[in-house]
Formats: sequence, C-alpha cells, structure tokens
Amino acid sequence: LLARGLSRLDRPVRAAIEPEPGCVIETTGRLRRTLARADPEWIGSCLDLCHLAVGFEDPGAAVAAAAPVVKAQVSAALQADEPADPETRRALGAFAEPRFLHQTRAADGRSWDDLGEALSAGGPGPWRVHFHIPLHAKPEPPLATAHDTLVDTLGVLLGGPAALVDHLEVETYTWDVLPAGHRPGGARSLVDGIADELAWTRDRLLALGLREVIT
Repeated sequence: LLARGLSRLDRPVRAAIEPEPGCVIETTGRLRRTLARADPEWIGSCLDLCHLAVGFEDPGAAVAAAAPVVKAQVSAALQADEPADPETRRALGAFAEPRFLHQTRAADGRSWDDLGEALSAGGPGPWRVHFHIPLHAKPEPPLATAHDTLVDTLGVLLGGPAALVDHLEVETYTWDVLPAGHRPGGARSLVDGIADELAWTRDRLLALGLREVIT
C-alpha cells in the first residue's frame, strides 16, 4: 500500500525504514524480513551507522541485508572496552543524561534500554552506547568510539566499483547533552563543530577514492 501511494505522487519519493536499538525493527536482519515483500523501487532502508555499531553488526552483512539503501546517516557510537573499570564507569556516567534514551549493548548479547540501566547492572565489555559522538572529536580515554565500524561501513557503501547509496547525512543531534566541557560554548562554536564533522566526512570519502564530494 505504501509503495502504491508513493508511486502516485507528482514527484519521486522513496521511503527509508531505519533500524534502531530497542525498536521493533532493531537490526538489519529484522529489516530484511520486514521488507521481503516490499517494492525496492519505492521502499528501502535508512542506515544509521551508530545504530549498526551499537548492535555489533558486521558492516558487509548489514549493508547487504538492508539493500536497497536509500540514505545513510554518518554517526559514531560511544564505546567502553572495560565498563567494569571504576574510571570507565565514572566517564560513562557523564553521558547518562535524561533527555534521550541511550540504548546500550554488550558484545555478549546483553542489552539495556538506557545507559543508566547498564551502569546499574554492570558486567564485562565491550559496550556500545547509542550516543552520537561528534565525528571528529573522540572522547578522552578510557572511552572511545566505534570508529572502525563507521569507517568500514562507509567503505562497503562507497568504496566499491559503484556506490550503494547516494544520500549521506551527518546526524549528530547530541551537542547540547554532551558532558560539561565538551558542549559547544555558543552558536559560533556549534557551527565550527558541525563544519569539522563535515570536513571529517569529506576526508573519509576522498580517502575512499571519490573525486567529487558535495557537503
């Protein structure tokens, strides 16, 4: 029905369904089953690279399962390799803020709806947290980001003989809930931070061999 409705519009419109931790469609595997009967001309996926990392998904398998990819959101997940370490727990606690849910997943399959719940439960890592970290500014140790997954997924999407997506969006919406000392100091600082993220993304795309990048 959705595809039929889209096909009747005056201009081309494609629907992109986005898997997200804690939602009905959480993984690209579930998305593939959901879209099995959908018309790929009109309905595809939106891949948020932070979400893929939080779910510990393999980049190649995830992109294949999500095809066709209508849009990719370039975003970085927070990572804690040793969440049981007291210093790491203190650092993670600074990211446990009340405005957004920060779904947390462990490599062994354990999951929590929010970072605060994960900290209360404890346990071994690594953990990945649904908290969009500015692409160019990794947190200070002992925390990190899942940048390897981010860069590898960009490589799968854009590093082959033909691009598998033509719409990229840098999506860091967490600037004003970053821990104190990491937030922009005003409008100018925020603009500079967004510009730095776009420059980081441009450089990664050029490194993949793209000769023309529009930001």
